[in-house]
Amino acid sequence: MKRFVVVEACPFPDVLRARCAQFSYSVRLTPVRRPHRTSVIDEHLAVNVDACADASLLECGDVLQGSRAYSVAAALRRVVDLIAAHPACGVAAVPLGGGLSGWALAGGSDRCAILVPSRAGRPGCASEEQSLLPSCLHAWLVAGRSLREWPDAHVVPTG
Repeated sequence: MKRFVVVEACPFPDVLRARCAQFSYSVRLTPVRRPHRTSVIDEHLAVNVDACADASLLECGDVLQGSRAYSVAAALRRVVDLIAAHPACGVAAVPLGGGLSGWALAGGSDRCAILVPSRAGRPGCASEEQSLLPSCLHAWLVAGRSLREWPDAHVVPTG
């Protein structure tokens, strides 16, 4: 699976809305005080690393994300390995399993690794809409922020 994703802010950084052909996902990061115009802040290619048979897509994907859930330790190893193996990748993401709901992610200029719990949903299950969260984090990076600054991030030492 590959998809072209557009992320809009209304306004940045209050609300990020990722959308692709048939799904959309919004993340409210701060209380919005008044209505604002929406603006596109990022467009990128997201590639499912578990379903992709075309190595060239992995080399040019901006967001590389898995579809299989892993334990926290295994998910962190997986994202660190993905980000190291694909230097053009902006964000690597893997859903968490083992009774947890959320994502392990790595990326940014410092290639840090974080855990982000899901705000809603079943443990170990990322809905199609929730699978757009890594795209929101890519837009966050494009806007000059760090994964460490994401409001729900739990920074994990990777050494």
